[in-house]
Amino acid sequence: MEAPKIVQPRDIKWEPHPQLANAKVAMLVSHRNDGMDLSCMLVYAPVGTVIEKHTHECDDIIYVVKGKAKMWIEEVGDVPMIEGTFIRIPKGTEHQPHDIEEDLTVYDVFYPFLA
Repeated sequence: MEAPKIVQPRDIKWEPHPQLANAKVAMLVSHRNDGMDLSCMLVYAPVGTVIEKHTHECDDIIYVVKGKAKMWIEEVGDVPMIEGTFIRIPKGTEHQPHDIEEDLTVYDVFYPFLA
């Protein structure tokens, strides 16, 4: 039986985001570290962060913890990103968070895991 994993706020380790200047990421669970078939992380993007249009080879599931921005999604257009917003972006769908008006923190899940 697998052991539970618990991450308390004091245990969160923020690191520079690998692709975004000024942004930070805190990995909560991952394939590499935990052998899971999904990746769960917190992403922090301050006002002024520029994120290019992009796709992923896995579903991107986003829950906005705090902040205010917009998410452009291929074939949908702009969606407001405010506290409590849930967005699922299917694998291969182009998308772009933009117009970050208030520092943005999202809970981001990639399934299957982000390679």
